[in-house]
Amino acid sequence: MLSNLFSNVNVSNKLFTLNDSSILELSIDNSKELDAKEIEESLVLPYENNKGKKVIIKAFSLQPNLNGYGTIVKERKEDLKKGLEKIKSVSKFKFVVDGRDKSLQESLKEYGEIIKVSSTTDLYESKLISKVYSEEKDIAIYDIIEIIQLGQALNGKSTEILTTVYGSAINGRKVVALKKGTTYKEVFDALNGNANELKKVINGGSINGTPIYNLDSVIGDTTTGILFLTEKDSPSEASYSCIRCGKCLRVCPEGLNPIKLVELYKMGAKEEFVKFGGEKCIDCGLCSFVCPSNIEIAQTIKTSKTFK
Repeated sequence: MLSNLFSNVNVSNKLFTLNDSSILELSIDNSKELDAKEIEESLVLPYENNKGKKVIIKAFSLQPNLNGYGTIVKERKEDLKKGLEKIKSVSKFKFVVDGRDKSLQESLKEYGEIIKVSSTTDLYESKLISKVYSEEKDIAIYDIIEIIQLGQALNGKSTEILTTVYGSAINGRKVVALKKGTTYKEVFDALNGNANELKKVINGGSINGTPIYNLDSVIGDTTTGILFLTEKDSPSEASYSCIRCGKCLRVCPEGLNPIKLVELYKMGAKEEFVKFGGEKCIDCGLCSFVCPSNIEIAQTIKTSKTFK
């Protein structure tokens, strides 16, 4: 039985190192082939409807475990090219990449202009847009994996879910290719999962991903990361008193004092909460992620913003 957990998973970034630079294609296929009409309606039309808009193609994430972009771009070149041909026919586009990711920058330079940003830009759509284009009107943002999926459909292939999988409960630390309809259990079993050690399953990013309680759930088409965690991967769920280390202050992208906001909420000090900028919190989850006392800072502040 999986534990009842919050979305934040405070795990070490050392876990998030890929074992290899190739995609593991799991032989799990529960999907039906899309016909031409379905491809047109579900994949092509959304891009056609944005004709004339400027496009940002995003190939980075603040989440440390969503780091398979380099492998995916290298392994799905033909599909990426096909997808980009379609985008070029309707829009002007630019890539956005984490400025520290030199390898991915090198891989993408043959396809178009690259804008380098800080990974924290992932938290602000408006800042991302202003960094790439001066105006903020008629801008569409796509993940590069979406462009690859478009290219796969246009190349007459079944679209894949391309996701990084980590955690000590499985033979992970790799990028896997899945077909639509695949369940978490099928991936868990295919990667030699150890049911006796499994404690948490998280869909998405380690900072603010979504807990999965039923392994028979189908993996979403847009899933870019899955964590199968053991007790060893994640700390105790017990929380302790604040030790005034200041880590939450230093990491907050809005320059807030997160633990102070928690204290104000517990005191019922609504006016002070607003005065200290509580309503400016963007729910990124970074404060909880770095807290050595395992305090539910982000979750509490999110609740705080609704209290009267």
